Amino acid sequence: MADLKGKVAVVTGAARYRGIGRAIALRLARDGADVVVSARSAGGPVPAHESEMDWQGTSSLVTEIEALGRRALALDCDVTDRDQVSALIDGTLNAFGRLDIVVNNAGVPSGAGASPIISMDDGDWMRTVDVNLNGVYHVSKAGARAMIDAGNGGAIVNLSSTAGRVGMANYGAYSATKFAVIGLTQQMAAELAASGIRVNCICPGSTDTDMMDGTFRRVAGHVGTEFERIKKGVRRQVPLGRQGDVSEQAAAVAFLASDDASYITGQTLNVDGGLRMD
Repeated sequence: MADLKGKVAVVTGAARYRGIGRAIALRLARDGADVVVSARSAGGPVPAHESEMDWQGTSSLVTEIEALGRRALALDCDVTDRDQVSALIDGTLNAFGRLDIVVNNAGVPSGAGASPIISMDDGDWMRTVDVNLNGVYHVSKAGARAMIDAGNGGAIVNLSSTAGRVGMANYGAYSATKFAVIGLTQQMAAELAASGIRVNCICPGSTDTDMMDGTFRRVAGHVGTEFERIKKGVRRQVPLGRQGDVSEQAAAVAFLASDDASYITGQTLNVDGGLRMD
């Protein structure tokens, strides 16, 4: 396990129980960090299993983190809104007095798996760019400024996707924005290195989440087959023969956020069971 004692982290997009964001927040807390978790304010449909278990998004996650003996805070934040992002960073500093780690996990699938470019709604394209790319820009910019002001360095970890490694048909704006996150990671790494701020990225492959299940269902509907057939087909393509667990994505983030990765910046790590080896 990484040693993150004394560190303070912000994790965006952390509301879903089966999501990568929750797993990241819990792993950082287990490794010793105090964690601020954020997501857009409540509203809209939630997975049925969350309703059944009375899962309350980031507020429930705070309870889990505190049960691990770490301090935690939930702050609503739409990453496309600069004022809300500023409030997220200011709220972190006011509560904990420092910021050491930023994890840009917030993202939307935008019909991935069933959205050909020529028929994609322009509004969906713009919304996806706003969340998946501009959101990373806003949060990284505000977080890096806080780290530079403090003079203690820091780490930013962005989440791209294997769909950001190779163009994928019918993935609408998702694939394009995830490619862009990798480029932004490299640019920020070059610019922030002098301030002791490392910037890295992971590319999750197929991971067992509600978001991934949604993509499988869209693909199944688009090609006219069964959900389970698509899911099994993806597993067969992975050299390790299975989907990833959210904890495996979280472990990669925790490593890149820690001093164990002190000489690593500007890199993108595939966490995909060997599906891509580039």
